[in-house]
Amino acid sequence: MRVFASIALLLDLLASAQNGPGGVGTAANNVLWLTANQGVTTSGPLVNAWTDRSGNANNAAFLVGQPGQRPVLVGTSQNGYATIDFDGIDDQLQVPDNATLDLNQWDLFMVGAVDAAKNNNAWFAKGTNTAPNYAMWSPSSGALQLPVYDIFGLLSSPTTIAGLTSTSFGLVEYSNTAILGIFPSRNVYSQGATVYTDASLLQLPQANNQPLRIGNVQGPAGWNLNGDLAELIFYNSPLNQAQRIIVSNYLSAKYALPHTTGNLYVQDDPANGNHDHDVAGIGRTSTSALHTDARGTGIVRIYNPSGLANNEFLLWGHQNGTVGTWGSIDLPAGIQGRWFREWRVSEVNQSGAAVDVGAVTMDFDLTGISPITASDIRLLVDMDNDGLFIDETPVATPVAAGGNIYRFTGITALANNRRFTLGTINYAQTPLPIELLEFEAKADPPTGVRLNWRTATERNNDHFTVERSTDLLEWLAVATVPGAGNSSTALSYVTLDPKPRVGINYYRLRQTDMDGTSTLSHTESVLWAKASDVSLFPNPAHEQLIVVAAQLEQGSLRLFNASGAEIRVPIVIGADRAWVRTAELPAGVYLLRLDGPGGHSSHPFLVE
Repeated sequence: MRVFASIALLLDLLASAQNGPGGVGTAANNVLWLTANQGVTTSGPLVNAWTDRSGNANNAAFLVGQPGQRPVLVGTSQNGYATIDFDGIDDQLQVPDNATLDLNQWDLFMVGAVDAAKNNNAWFAKGTNTAPNYAMWSPSSGALQLPVYDIFGLLSSPTTIAGLTSTSFGLVEYSNTAILGIFPSRNVYSQGATVYTDASLLQLPQANNQPLRIGNVQGPAGWNLNGDLAELIFYNSPLNQAQRIIVSNYLSAKYALPHTTGNLYVQDDPANGNHDHDVAGIGRTSTSALHTDARGTGIVRIYNPSGLANNEFLLWGHQNGTVGTWGSIDLPAGIQGRWFREWRVSEVNQSGAAVDVGAVTMDFDLTGISPITASDIRLLVDMDNDGLFIDETPVATPVAAGGNIYRFTGITALANNRRFTLGTINYAQTPLPIELLEFEAKADPPTGVRLNWRTATERNNDHFTVERSTDLLEWLAVATVPGAGNSSTALSYVTLDPKPRVGINYYRLRQTDMDGTSTLSHTESVLWAKASDVSLFPNPAHEQLIVVAAQLEQGSLRLFNASGAEIRVPIVIGADRAWVRTAELPAGVYLLRLDGPGGHSSHPFLVE
């Protein structure tokens, strides 16, 4: 029955678009997917939760009341992407126990960096150090082990192998295959190259009711990670060789990592235009190791290759250009506008030589982009690879496939190194715009809450309205700003809410066209306190004290104990609040002093 179930799962995955990492996998087999650049919630820089992108809701979080502290979110630390930093002492996150994470086969990918090589650098573990279902840690400085606890009650570890020993980020993959459903075979890859393999006679790994611990292993003191994590990807069965190569290329492109074998996607290189965003791919290494349908994190899906042969791949990614056409130039005859976002293709074999996978089907998900008339849309391909579209012939009309999907079939124009994008032949009817680049709200005491936003392009834009709420149910217009009408350049706007409510204020931006239609931005939240107000919470404090005040700057907060001696602890200053680390303070009464232009004030609090 296991064989038939696996075949059924494979057919199901091959039959539908795969939105997992690099376009590999769905929620059925991609059971955990954590990326530090998305879905992380924080208090100041301290991580509260890390949202699972796999669709299985295996969210990681810091558990209040449990031993340990929060790790720190570090923005744009690796190729412009965020990472999460663990201090090597007691930082940790946990994913609650879930049957989807109790695995007897797997393919695990991790992108991380060591801050300091040490014994028992614990990346993750499903279970304890003496009985893990699976885990990754270092038994000695600079080494790596991946133990398994099997159903005979035996703890198995591969021979100690080279691990992540450098402060540079690296990619590790750990695969466990059950042969005949009985005997496991393990393989470990570093930067895409095999660094360990075995085929033991141990039974399948033993599931457990322990949480998945990230940055910590339940065991002796010191089993904590001193390093950074950028991405964790767990599959509940091994990927085939073609899928492994695609996921590895997605990660190496995203994080600018070296890739020693199977480095097929080179469009992320600066010389090729840094097309390192939303990389996905299809490919085949044999009749039993293929992947023919992928979308990944982007809006482009490519599938149904007519001539995909052994050792052939097609991968694509974009340079993060604006998904908007207003003001675009470099237009072929008949095209009135084209996206600034461009994708670039690697269509190669494993030696990097150009190949042809045949005709493909291309879907573009244009959710959130309106109005659209399908017959106005054209696919533009840089056929001569000169970096220009003005000399090209547009590929005609997609079919509206439903669900905001627009489909081009029988596309043969894609080839190695070529660029592609979308254009419109009727700008008035199908402008293909996404205009708002950013919107943010920040407390600016004592003046009020300052609202800033930027647009990439504007078309028939009458005005903006800033709306405020205290409960996310009722919204009040607090400012109206005229729009530019039509603009082909990036514009910045700023306005002020001079009378925010004390407490949490929510803001959103409504953009209204000249015909009265409007669209809403995402929501921003701001904590507002009166200039004379200083709030401390929680009080008593445990691991940290949050200070809310109207005017805060570096050096304005000082901490004293009950004897009047100044205490040095980490303090992170934000615009309208600060985070004081109290985890290492002995229980007792403390005094927080706030220095400002008008003098100073003192505020007592307790540490338990």
